[in-house]
Amino acid sequence: MEPPSLPWLQSFDKPSRLLLHALASGSSGTLAALRMLQRVQVHEGPGQAFPWQAFTAALCAEEPTLEGPEGALAVKPRLLLLPVVCQRNLFSLLLVVQAVVPGRCLSRLLQAVEQDSHVDPWVRTLGDLLRQEPRGEERFPPPAPLSSTCRQQLRCLCQKIAQNKPEGRRKLNWCFNRQLSAAGDMADSVLQDGKRKKASEESLELDEEREGKRLLLEQAVFDPPGTQEGGDTVEVEEEMPGEISGDRSAQSPAGAALESSQQDVAGEPRKMSQAELAAEVQSFLQVHGQRLKMLLQKESNHSELSIPPELHVLNNSSPAQLEGLCSFLQLSTCPEHLLVRFCSWLLALTPDLSYTSAAILTEQLFLRRVLSLTQPPSRHLMAALTSFCSKYSQPFCRVLVAAVLREPGEGTEQTKLVCELVEECLEPDCVRLVLSQVLELPLSEKLLPVVQAVLGRQEVLPAELFDLLVLTLCRQAPAFATSLNYAKLVTAMLTMYQSQVTPAHRSRLAAALDSSNAALKKSLQAVLEGAR
Repeated sequence: MEPPSLPWLQSFDKPSRLLLHALASGSSGTLAALRMLQRVQVHEGPGQAFPWQAFTAALCAEEPTLEGPEGALAVKPRLLLLPVVCQRNLFSLLLVVQAVVPGRCLSRLLQAVEQDSHVDPWVRTLGDLLRQEPRGEERFPPPAPLSSTCRQQLRCLCQKIAQNKPEGRRKLNWCFNRQLSAAGDMADSVLQDGKRKKASEESLELDEEREGKRLLLEQAVFDPPGTQEGGDTVEVEEEMPGEISGDRSAQSPAGAALESSQQDVAGEPRKMSQAELAAEVQSFLQVHGQRLKMLLQKESNHSELSIPPELHVLNNSSPAQLEGLCSFLQLSTCPEHLLVRFCSWLLALTPDLSYTSAAILTEQLFLRRVLSLTQPPSRHLMAALTSFCSKYSQPFCRVLVAAVLREPGEGTEQTKLVCELVEECLEPDCVRLVLSQVLELPLSEKLLPVVQAVLGRQEVLPAELFDLLVLTLCRQAPAFATSLNYAKLVTAMLTMYQSQVTPAHRSRLAAALDSSNAALKKSLQAVLEGAR
């Protein structure tokens, strides 16, 4: 199922976005969120609690949305626009950490849920449980810890569940490795005992197939990755128990802590000091760097079709090692014919690179070159871009295309390049991804040609994405009252996607286009009439 596009998520602060990512990770979202809260406190230092008030205020803010078969415009709290699984996990989390959540925050969230008469029954029931819980001085003492008999029975039950499935063993590993704590102490143990929790994270996640990890990562419910600070992704993905791996940690060097080179004998992740990390990268470059540099720079033998065996080291490199290797090989500034050679090697490399490695290479190979373009890219640069994009289109879009779209200024050459890639290179899922990335930003003359290129592909757009496109065009119509590009875009949408245009869409567009100048208004109204 295509995840909904929620542009307002970018207005949340970093800890709040991390928490929402964790909550949206599926059936294990509550556990992932608990671990994330613990990590926030560890990273921020003692006494730095999660910003519940800011989080609650952002979730209770109202947002316009389209609902019903007719696409009626309604205004709802953002909380009710989250996926149902995210709402369920949030209220399950609140039941566990209620002791550390301000009472006013809980009240506001419960009031927001009451505004929807069709709220999910599970969410409604969890809300009722929250209302019944006493708070503050009136709280009952926590229940006594489980007896040894109960603990043994629970351990046997977990063993029966896990005996036939290794992944079941992994997800229930906490039961075999430590004593069960008192139920009333759960919130405190989660938020304060960082080291113990971290030691219990299961290392088997790191052994999953790369392709499987990439597919899971690409199904993340929110945000499109190129839209976040690099650190955001790492911290969340470390918390996803067996559902979202740490593979995308490439977007921050901190992701190196997840790699196999930084695990102890028992396979459990451990933190490395900066000195250890630097020494490891230096050792890696001494072993592999000089040989690869020599192979890259030697005269090409056109009859040689195989890739250098040394290149397979990319499949086993940590993010820090890969970044160090790119810097050593000067891939961001090397002559473009060498860039083409390196990309041809990557195209033939098997198995495919992980999402993490591909994201790092996208940044190191292309980001600096593309953002500095002042004239059309050379044929060598285009050849390298298209070959890399053909194999690693998801990280390519999330890193490079996202950066181009967000770059201030006109960026004429960069915009032309993105349009050309959309028209000729990207697969349908990435074409939709580019559109969702554009709609997260304030529409501008720079972005209109990109949307036009997306529509020109005539790929099927999910109903939610098409609704968002119409809503965005309507909202920002006054800013384009005299824009010929805007008129062309609306015309293209109405003609190419006529089957998806509902009566509600047409009436909303007609009202929004009233501010256009006389010539454009007449032309657009004629198109609207023809779309009926």
